[in-house]
Amino acid sequence: MNANIARFSKNPLSHSPDLASSFLKDKHADVASLMEYGRIVSMTFSSEHEAFKFFNDYAKRKGFSVRKSIIVKDKANKTITFRRFYCSRHGFREKKHLEKPNRRRQHKLLTRCGCPVKFCVKLDTKTGVWWVHDFIDRHNHDLAAIDTAPFLRSHCFINDAQKLEISTTRASGIRNCQIRDYDARCSGGYQNRGYQEKNLYNLSVADEQSRKLGDDADSVLKYFHDRKKSDPDFFFKYDTKDGCLNRLFWADGQSVVDYAYFGDVVIFDSTYQLNRYNMIVVPFLGCNHHRSTIIFACGIVSRENDETYQWLLEAFLEATFQQHPQSVITDGDLAMGNAIKSILKGATHRICSWHMERNAKKYIHDETVLAKFRELVYGCSLEEFEEKWKDFVKKVSEKLPSRQWLQMIYGLKESWAVAFLNKKMFLGMSSTQRSESFNSDLHNYINGKMSLCMAVKQFERSLTHKRTKEAEFDCIAFQKEPVLQTPFPDLEKSAARSYTPNIFHIVRDEMERAVGLVVDEILNSSMAIKYMVSRKEKAESQYIVHCSRIQDDVDKISCTCAKLECEKIPCRHIFSVLIHMKATCIPRCCICDRWTKHVKSAFPSDREGGTFNVSDHCRMFHELNKAAIPYHYEVAKSPVDYLKLMESIEQQKQQFEHVRDKKFAGSSKVKQDVKEDVKSLPTIGNPKPVVTKGAPKKNKKRYERIKSAIEKRKNKCGRCGQRGHNRQTCQLHHRDAAAASIEELGQEGRDDILGPSSCN
Repeated sequence: MNANIARFSKNPLSHSPDLASSFLKDKHADVASLMEYGRIVSMTFSSEHEAFKFFNDYAKRKGFSVRKSIIVKDKANKTITFRRFYCSRHGFREKKHLEKPNRRRQHKLLTRCGCPVKFCVKLDTKTGVWWVHDFIDRHNHDLAAIDTAPFLRSHCFINDAQKLEISTTRASGIRNCQIRDYDARCSGGYQNRGYQEKNLYNLSVADEQSRKLGDDADSVLKYFHDRKKSDPDFFFKYDTKDGCLNRLFWADGQSVVDYAYFGDVVIFDSTYQLNRYNMIVVPFLGCNHHRSTIIFACGIVSRENDETYQWLLEAFLEATFQQHPQSVITDGDLAMGNAIKSILKGATHRICSWHMERNAKKYIHDETVLAKFRELVYGCSLEEFEEKWKDFVKKVSEKLPSRQWLQMIYGLKESWAVAFLNKKMFLGMSSTQRSESFNSDLHNYINGKMSLCMAVKQFERSLTHKRTKEAEFDCIAFQKEPVLQTPFPDLEKSAARSYTPNIFHIVRDEMERAVGLVVDEILNSSMAIKYMVSRKEKAESQYIVHCSRIQDDVDKISCTCAKLECEKIPCRHIFSVLIHMKATCIPRCCICDRWTKHVKSAFPSDREGGTFNVSDHCRMFHELNKAAIPYHYEVAKSPVDYLKLMESIEQQKQQFEHVRDKKFAGSSKVKQDVKEDVKSLPTIGNPKPVVTKGAPKKNKKRYERIKSAIEKRKNKCGRCGQRGHNRQTCQLHHRDAAAASIEELGQEGRDDILGPSSCN
């Protein structure tokens, strides 16, 4: 019988006697099943993919899974003309897998039981239509219930649209369990989601493995090259050791611009466990006009030594066009301090006061002695320091056996004692609290299992979050005004026009504290006026304010408290003088540009960086979703409109799939042996895992591994060069010392120690 005639016959069973006889042998077949069977065998499909989709959906309704099997190809044009689909329980497991000797793992559960169900489709080469060639729907096993069918293999898969959505949500820091529950809620249950928990975690692991197994170092550099194409001011620098990436530094164009405005004080500290190589991350931070943390640059290094930090600072200056900061705050690392002295020679280095106090607690356990040390750190003048230091050393020496720590911190006194740091410009900061807070926040984005490339991208995500908060504060600063509260509305309004809200509150506090001060003129000339400012209840506490005038305008003003020079904010003493002078606005010399609203108005800010750079396909996919969601929200309010829209979508979907299948009809051809471009060999090797001197991870196995590696590093003797002992326990050293002692004692002493020689 001709296939075309049979396919369009009124009797669906007449064109295939084999189909009819195989189905009629089933004595339990009812009329409904017979009608369904007839409908299936009379169906045609536009593509093999459409046939599989139909049979897989049918299998899900019935409660079994499907797998693809035999194909037949046309020898002339190499196209697929026949495809067979089986029930996933078709056939049996091969004996070689069941009789494998020395098996270590247990057998997987048997799934195949020889089920005869199959669905075969064949291509009509004249019309290009696929028709049902053979169909057997008689299982020899129990079918799955409706609520368990979604767990069968062919019904558990993540389609391309879901993969794109999942990759976007995971890149935003949303966890797999949250993605899983969200999709289930939106789909109306796990059975409608299309995938199960295992599929989601397999996709995540495959995505991570693809990054880890690739050339991680080259991926980072390629990402930086791409960033430089979109951002010409993007700067990066790297260094290798033994062919492997050893050091890395980068700063984008916006960070360089921010440093030009706010680079007077730099805070940098190291943090750990932010990549799978355990490399050290060193962010360079500062303080912006909202008094919020701002990121200038970042480095990733393998070692913490003088050479490494010198390389980082040189790269930092190269990125910022050799603009040196006025002050630098660190946690007290000696290598950092040495590098700052060597590279940033004009900068004032300050060691974090909190770290100094914490280190002191390791050696001092007496609270009274600790109080003496805190007084040295926070509250003594330059004249009192030496005397108080001697008193402190005297009390510590009684309980501290080693003086090495005392000698070390005394040598660094100019970096931690307020007596030497007074009137230095640190913007009111005395610790690395900003760095510690940023490092803690960074661990919310990055973990120790991430590849280097992923860690860099997540760092930029954290950077984008900081810049977004800055944009929010800018909006508040320009669109909202504070309520005037002081008795000096003109000065307060002038401050509100100039300063950002956070700085304005600090300035207003200084205004309010100026109320109880007494101002006396002690020198008045045509160009300069000298005022003495004191408190009513404490007349002995006096401050001198120098004021220079040009005509009626204040040209320059300063106070002996040096708050204006150190924090770039006018102090209460200056405000008391301005009130005394009946000034109606804050002089321009008192307003530092770094604290004003308009400090960055000259150049537009790039808030996003490279965080939201996605493919055109991904961008258009999300734009379509964004445009459709409001419309869908309104339609969903009416059941009638909902049904109409669903019907329209289904029709458009069928039309699109039909056009797509025709467009890609050539996909049924056998893939030709095309030589793919061979990936170039990695030019730079991935970093080697390092053991840092920071705190070990709270993972027991990893901690033990690091501890074991450290214990294997035996001491090297400075006398003989051997490992496992030091100079004090070296046998060669003791032998030489004994010989020298014998020579000093002479022959009698030699006989006493070694005994009389035989020649005597």
